[in-house]
This record gives sequence, structure tokens and C-alpha cells, in this order.
Amino acid sequence: MSSVRVAEPSAGVRGNPRPAPRRRRDSPWTWVAALYVGAVVVYGVLALRTPLPVLFPDEFRYAHIARDGLGWRGEPLGQTARLYVFFIKPAWAVFDSTVDAWRASKLLGTLALCTQVVPVWWLAREMVGPRLALAPAALTVLGTWMLSSAETATEALAFPLTTAALCLLAMGLRRAGGASGSWLPWAALGLVVLATAARIQMAALIPAVLVVLLLDVVRDPQSRALRLHAHRRPLGVLGLAFAVLVVVALADPGIAGDYSSVFSYRPSLGTILSKTGLQLLELVATAGFAPVLLAAAAACSPAAWRDDDSGPLLAVFWPVALVTVVQSGFFLAGYGGAPWAIGRYITYALPIAFVLATVVITRPALLTRASLVAGALPALALVLRPAIAMIGEERGSWAVAYRVHQVLGLGAGPALLLVGLIMAAVVVVALRRAAGGDPMRAAALALGATAVVLLVQSQAAWWQMDKTGDSFRSVMPSDLQWVDHHASGPLALLAITQNAPQFDDIDYFNKQVTQAYVPEQPLLGRGIQGKRCTFKFTLTGALSAQRGCGPLPRRFLINDPSARVRFRDEVASATDRWTGRVVEIAPHAPVRARSLAILPCPRRTPGYSAASPDIVPVDSPITCSRELTVALWLDAPGTLAVRYRGGRTPQTVELAGRTFDIAPNTITTVRVAVPKGYTQQRALQSWTSSVASPTVAGITLTGADTGGKPMSLSW
Repeated sequence: MSSVRVAEPSAGVRGNPRPAPRRRRDSPWTWVAALYVGAVVVYGVLALRTPLPVLFPDEFRYAHIARDGLGWRGEPLGQTARLYVFFIKPAWAVFDSTVDAWRASKLLGTLALCTQVVPVWWLAREMVGPRLALAPAALTVLGTWMLSSAETATEALAFPLTTAALCLLAMGLRRAGGASGSWLPWAALGLVVLATAARIQMAALIPAVLVVLLLDVVRDPQSRALRLHAHRRPLGVLGLAFAVLVVVALADPGIAGDYSSVFSYRPSLGTILSKTGLQLLELVATAGFAPVLLAAAAACSPAAWRDDDSGPLLAVFWPVALVTVVQSGFFLAGYGGAPWAIGRYITYALPIAFVLATVVITRPALLTRASLVAGALPALALVLRPAIAMIGEERGSWAVAYRVHQVLGLGAGPALLLVGLIMAAVVVVALRRAAGGDPMRAAALALGATAVVLLVQSQAAWWQMDKTGDSFRSVMPSDLQWVDHHASGPLALLAITQNAPQFDDIDYFNKQVTQAYVPEQPLLGRGIQGKRCTFKFTLTGALSAQRGCGPLPRRFLINDPSARVRFRDEVASATDRWTGRVVEIAPHAPVRARSLAILPCPRRTPGYSAASPDIVPVDSPITCSRELTVALWLDAPGTLAVRYRGGRTPQTVELAGRTFDIAPNTITTVRVAVPKGYTQQRALQSWTSSVASPTVAGITLTGADTGGKPMSLSW
């Protein structure tokens, strides 16, 4: 039996029976949790402050599916990837208020989006330690992709699932050949499947991961046999899955849902290369420049490929980045309706880029001068960047170019080139510091500069999005559910001249809009989502609709900016200056119009510019029609009166063969007798501008049809 010696306490300790408590070291997970909570609070507040949905048609589509299922007013939706819809569906099931459900959906997306900090930190801590690993984790919640927290869009779920998948895959490559890493590629594949179930675009990760494993096999000649043996099963499964995916997609493109049309795209090679290059430049800017520049430099260095830390990261980053860039480039080339880059399509590899940048910047021996020169080429290519065509989709490039333009007046290409060269210089200085034995300060310099760029981008992007949302929110009722609260049951939109810009938001927040009726001739404005039934007014005023749309509705929303309709036998109605009019017709009466007025100047709305954050105000000058038209269906003669509020100069109106003078700054009433039956009254005005010109103050009808009292036809 061995004896155990017990140390005697020192004299100092004997004099102090209560020794000082040992200082407890904080767990590194505490900082990760704090980072997550901080990100959730910041982006949760920003998301709740966003006044309206902004991503058309994505947000409107997913909310409708979550609320009503896979039919939009009777039109089936080809949505095959439904995981995100299931994710937010509880919010739409729990909350009766669509506004509350919308807010809850955004908070769910925020909670999911911010989880990226966990797998990124977990991956980076094995390579750079738990403290420095917080830097790439923080970068993942700084960029413009975090605007998805304010959107009911699939990116809010697909992005964190993809990040987790790629981090696990990189860990598996790093531990290839060991028992601890054998399950990681399979877990990554499971998350890729979930990401694809949330967003169909992520199906491209299957061939990307196949390339990742092949790159990991060949990147280091000394361990090829070992890595091939470790990856043999995932390679077999992925190869088979990719082959099955190609065969099924070609045999039945409908598997892609509404994106099945992509299989019929036949863009030219030049267009594909142009769009792919545009997406690649957007990737550089969206990442904050330095991470992609470092990734490009490391890709040109054999030492970086052979390294046990940077090698797996390179093998993951570049296949995923290039697959998403090429995929989205092909889509944009064939789609044709979007002559701009779309940054949210190519951000999925960026968290790996942040980890890779952290590793490389602290280990300058991985890079050579030649690789650094090669890595700077993407920065030089930024000068080729065309002007920003859609600020809401090219957020990374636009935000940088806009802020530089405000200071130096440069265009998009020169502004991006300038920032890219500055970030390249920062990288060189940081690498020299790291070579001098100060890797922590080197990382702080390079990653701190990246964080500054990402913050500038994010601030500008959030500002632009909120400014746009606030502008359009100002021309909507304070109650976003105004239609639901003033309708006694389901109703139909009745569009006559154009679809009002506000209708998409009205449709989003009001469950009672269950049908849409449009004229037989093309409707101006943005297309109406869901099934649309055509209609016309007959010579008797009866509303006649196409067959197959069921019985005529008895409740209508007239949201048209120019048209004003009065029905016979109205039993209830409500009017809002921005939303229009909700009207209900007596249950057993025929649906017949009494009047239809088409105003010369439509109800105004802010103007949005795709290339500028400046909002065109509601009162900006526009060109109006010269005609005010009023169609009437009367059972007895009556009197039509149009009141004009005079402008700054005298004007005239011709009505029923008579000319009326409109005096400046006074109210002038123009009256005309109208006969029984159907007539069209046309007032020909001498002006067409909305500036300093007379305006229609009101239209009234008086006669036996109105009980002898004036009836407003213009609300």
C-alpha cells in the first residue's frame, strides 16, 4: 500500500482560514451564446421595424401557402420545396391576425438565421482556437444576407442549414480517416437534403459536395489513398444521387415545381459567361472583398491545399461558390427578366470563406507572392462591374458603390475597384504582421476591415429597404387588415384599368380577398397572383364573367387607382382613401353597375427606382389623361355634376358639346343632363399635367335613380 503525502499549509494560509476563491474561467460557449443572443436581438428589432414585405413575389407566395395551402385563389402552386413553409406555418395557424403571423414568421426566420454562429465557431475553434474563432462567427451575422431576417423567404432557413452542412463537411474532411470524422459527411448530406427541402436551389449542392470529396482526395498526394478509402461510401452515394437527380429532372422537370421552366432555357454561351461573371463579382463584394481575395490566393498555393486546416476549407468553399455562381448565372441568362445580379443566390459559401480567411491570415507561410498576385485579380476585375441595375438584389455591390459615390462621386466599377484594392492592401499589411510574429493583430486588422465593409453594406441596405417600405406604407391605411375588418365575408378584387401597387400588400394581409376579376383587355400594372377571372359590363350594367369561375361574388374590393364603380342594390360599403372601396350587394339582386367613372389622374403612389434609393414622392408631377369618362346605366333621366378645383391658370372643359371655363383657385361645377339607359359622358379637359392644374373634386349623380339626393360617384 502506497502512502499519500498531504502538503502542510503555509504560514500565510494558516493565518487565513478562508482562502481566496479560485477565479472561474468563462466557458467559450458563453461568448457564442452571447453572440447569438445579440444577433437575434439586433435583427429581431430590425425585422419588426420593417413596415411591409419587400421581396416580390417570394414573400407573398410563401405566406399564402403557409396560410391557405398550395392554392392561390384556386390556382395550384408548383411548390415542391416546402420545408420553409412548414417552418412558418405554425405562426399562421396560431395567430388569427395576419399582421401578428407575419411578425412571428420574421422572428422565426431571425432565430434560424442567427444560428450560423454556432457551426462556424465550432469549425473555426479547431483551427484557430476558441477566442479567434469568434471573429468568423461574428462575420456570418454582419452581411447583407441578414436582411432575410426581415423577409418571409426561404433563405432564412436554407442559409443556416447550408452553413451547418458545409461546416460539418469541412470537419469531416479535416478528420478523414478517423472514427470521429466518419459520421460528419453523412450528417452534412442530411442537412443538404433539408436545405433542398427548404429551397430547391440547394439541390445544386449535391454535385458540389461530390466535387468537394474528389478535391479532398487529390489535394494532397501523400494521403490520397487514405482519403479515397475514407470517402468511398459518400462518393458512391453522391454519385448515384447525382445521376438519379439528373435522370429524374430530365424525365420529369415538374419535380422543380415552378422552376421547371429552367430546363427549357437555351441561353447563348456568351450570355451565360456574362451573367456568371456578374454573379462572381457580386460574390466578391458581398463577402467584404478580403475573404474571397484570400480564398483566391490560397487556391493558387499548393501549400494551402496540402495544409490540414486550409486544405479542407478550400475544397469546400470553391466548389460550392462556383456551383452557385454558375447555377445562378445560367438562370439569369435564361430568365431574361432580371438584367442584374442577385446576391442572395450566391452567399451560401461565405461562412466557409470567413473561416478560411481567418486561417490563412494567421499563417502567412501558406501563401506565396505569386499566389497573392493571383488572388488580387478578382479585385482588378471589379472595374468591369456595370452600373447597378437593381439595388434590392445587388445589395453588396450597390451599398459599397453608393457610399463611395457619396464621398468621391465615382461610378460603380471604379468605386468597387478602389475598395477592392484597399482591402487587398490591408491583406498584405496583415500578412506581414503575421509573418512578424503577431498573428492575432494581423487577424484583427484583416477581419476588422472586413467587418467594417460588411457593416457599411448592411447599414446602407437596411436603410434603403426601410426607406422604400416606409414610403409605400405611408399610402396605406393604418390598419393593414382594413379590408378584412370592413368585409362581412369573402370578396373579389375588381380591377378595371390597372392593378394598384398596394394590392400585393392588401392581398398579403387580408384573408377575405379570395377571388380576382380582371377585364378582358390587358390590365396595367404588376400582374395579379393566383387565378384571375375575366369580366365585362354589359349594356344593361350587368357584370358578366367568364365560365368556370363559379357564381358571381356579391362582395367586391375596388382598389383600382382610376376607376370608381357604384352598384345597384348596395347594402353595405366602406371607403379608404388609399385602399379603395369595399362594397356588398343585396343577396338576391342581380349584380349590376349604376355608374363607372374613370378619373383622368389616378390615385398616386410613391415611385420606386430600381437603380436609386431615392423615392419619387406622391405629389411628383405626372401626365394625366385629357378625358374624364363616366358610364351610366340609369332607369330614369338624371343630372351629372363634376366639381373642379381650379389650378393656377384658367382652363376649359368640353362636355356634351358645351365648353365650360374653369377659373383659377375656385370650385367650378360642370353639369349635364343625362338620359335614361346606357350612356357614356366624356369630359375633354384642356390640360394633361398634374402640376398647378385643376383637379376633380367630386362627381355626383342626382335623379330618380338616387332618390332625388346627390350620389357621389368618385368617393
